Amino acid sequence: MSSAALHAFEAVPPASLANDDALSLANEAARYAVLRRMGSAIRHQIAGALQPVSMIASLVERRVQAPAPNLEALRRNCSEMNTLARSASSEGVALMGWLAPHEGEQVALNEGVADCLHLLTTELSFRGFTVLDATQAEDARVARLGLRTLVPACLMALTDATDTPAQVRIEAGVDGKVVNLSMSLQPTPEAEGPAQRAKAYRPLTWSDVEALARAEGVRLQLGPQTVRLQFDVLTAAQDADVRWA
Repeated sequence: MSSAALHAFEAVPPASLANDDALSLANEAARYAVLRRMGSAIRHQIAGALQPVSMIASLVERRVQAPAPNLEALRRNCSEMNTLARSASSEGVALMGWLAPHEGEQVALNEGVADCLHLLTTELSFRGFTVLDATQAEDARVARLGLRTLVPACLMALTDATDTPAQVRIEAGVDGKVVNLSMSLQPTPEAEGPAQRAKAYRPLTWSDVEALARAEGVRLQLGPQTVRLQFDVLTAAQDADVRWA
């Protein structure tokens, strides 16, 4: 290809993309950024589930090499290893749901929020943020994919946008056929030093959050250090009945 042709190819402006294509690209870029940011937490959870299996396997190996192996002890260890392996397998398959989600799967709001925080709170605490989850009483069913997409994205965008340690308060309430979920930053004056920047990949912006909300059909309202999300309440008949394990 000639240099003139290459120059002409590179000069095509992004605005020449169809609007739907541009929105799709923004959605995919934001989704990839969220998963990249969560990658280390997912890897840590998988490793944590596998470690007990490795420890029992090492114990079994040592006992088998004994001059007179204790067969009853070996039987117990093998049973324990089998139980741990099944648990690790279930955990690994469930975590893969973050990478390959099923459309139509539902989750209770409180369970879905806790699922997200299980992976995010450790990294947030290292950066100087605490999370207060006040959604435990809200068990209305919503789309798992939308919740798993927007809760991490909003937590990242809120904390990435401030240099001050803070508490993130998460609240929810049901209003007819919708669930209103809010997240707000409340500064913690007693904290020492500035908040730490996230080290993985890149910061999440509100443009990322807007692209994800649009793709998931979630209504979004932004305010100073506050974000409000509105999810549709789903019925049992709408559940895709997906079972990972």
